[in-house]
Amino acid sequence: MMGFCRRDQSGFTLVELLVAVAILMIGLVAVMQWFPLGTAGVETGRRQSTGVFLAEQRIEQIKAWALSTGAGQGFPTVVAGGACCANDAFNAIPGYPEYSRTVTIANGPTATTRLVRVQVQYRRVTDQGVFTGGQQVDIATLIAQH
Repeated sequence: MMGFCRRDQSGFTLVELLVAVAILMIGLVAVMQWFPLGTAGVETGRRQSTGVFLAEQRIEQIKAWALSTGAGQGFPTVVAGGACCANDAFNAIPGYPEYSRTVTIANGPTATTRLVRVQVQYRRVTDQGVFTGGQQVDIATLIAQH
């Protein structure tokens, strides 16, 4: 008996498999090269959002101080260098060691208003985990005596 060869066999040849694997590997390598850039973008956004949060937090503290009727508090005590408006150096904000805050108070357009400006500086972190030059977030608001 003689064997015969069937031509309708389904499946892939070794060459087809190698070409498919090579194409998949090229695609995966391309995607993996963009991964660090995406991760750095997410980290930058997180740090900036935290900076905005810390600036808004300080502004709300100053507003609460201005509205307070306690001893040594209230709108007249909201002045540059006052107790309500202390600056925070790096490592001074609990839970946020890589952030610092600077508060600037100026008189507003009238005697019953103050311009409050909060700057939050934060350090960027490189891929190697090293702190580099800082970034900054500024928020300003006008508060008035009620």
